[in-house]
Amino acid sequence: MTHESAAEAGIASQSRWILPNGCDGLQLPPEDRDLPPDVADVRYPQFFLRPGLEVYTFAAKVRSPVALTYEVLSGEPYLWLAMNFSGRNQYLHQTGLDGPVLPHSSHCALLRDPLTTFDYAAGEHRTAGMAVTPARLREMLQGQRLCGAIDGFLEGTFDPTVLSPRPSAALRTIAEQMGSHPYHGAMEAVYLEGKAFEMLAEMLRMVFDEGGRAHGGVARGQALAARDLMLADIAHPPRIEDVALAVGLSQRRLNEVFREVFEASPLQCMVRWRLDLARQLLASGELSVKQVAHRLGYAHVSNFSLAFTRRFGHPPSGERDMGRSARR
Repeated sequence: MTHESAAEAGIASQSRWILPNGCDGLQLPPEDRDLPPDVADVRYPQFFLRPGLEVYTFAAKVRSPVALTYEVLSGEPYLWLAMNFSGRNQYLHQTGLDGPVLPHSSHCALLRDPLTTFDYAAGEHRTAGMAVTPARLREMLQGQRLCGAIDGFLEGTFDPTVLSPRPSAALRTIAEQMGSHPYHGAMEAVYLEGKAFEMLAEMLRMVFDEGGRAHGGVARGQALAARDLMLADIAHPPRIEDVALAVGLSQRRLNEVFREVFEASPLQCMVRWRLDLARQLLASGELSVKQVAHRLGYAHVSNFSLAFTRRFGHPPSGERDMGRSARR
């Protein structure tokens, strides 16, 4: 279903992307668009399946950093779900919520106000997702109650928030299928509506368990998402404040959540996870103590040795020797 065929079906356009020069005709053929020089190409197929339900794919080639604005036109709150395959950007919602969008990340946002600005880095960007209003979500859930956050969204009593759970293989597949399938016309609309249900169910499963409760509370889902961000590049972990923003928490609340779930602060957990990985690498015997220290981001081997000994009761060289003995 193209933008034009959706309009013919009586479903008004419910969102748009606005480029820095004011161009919002992304549904037009590429040769008819007025793209700014920072943007080589933008493709934004929108599928307005029913009033209050949109599925979309987004692809852009950005020559130099540029800000794009996403506007929801329905005038209602909306639940926004997205799988970001490639490209980095920073979002700033009208309410003041902000945070990073990283490659291979997923996002579940409960939002009220219509405008979100995305500061895109140079490179190729590709995302697939959906947006749904409370009225349409209520119909999709057919009376099923989930948790305080979703129930509050349905009742209009929620606080805007963005969660970034680690994407599952199933979510990646669903998002890929939204942008790559053989169907057209009415069959395409039926297929994509099915994918919208699948994405909604999988995203909620990632954040909440089957009984509608959070995995150990919503806090556990946020803590696990934060952990995955911190471990993505363990030698150069992101700043704690950036991690907090990415999972929709204040830095203070992130500390509280980590103590609830991991019984330690984010910084303490980072040190612990680094040293646990160091122990595995040393036990394999393939790397020297110096190589392990540098691989995990320690600038000085002496600092690494001190931290390792404090945690495990023996120096890293001893761990390496024990690993060698065990393999003989």
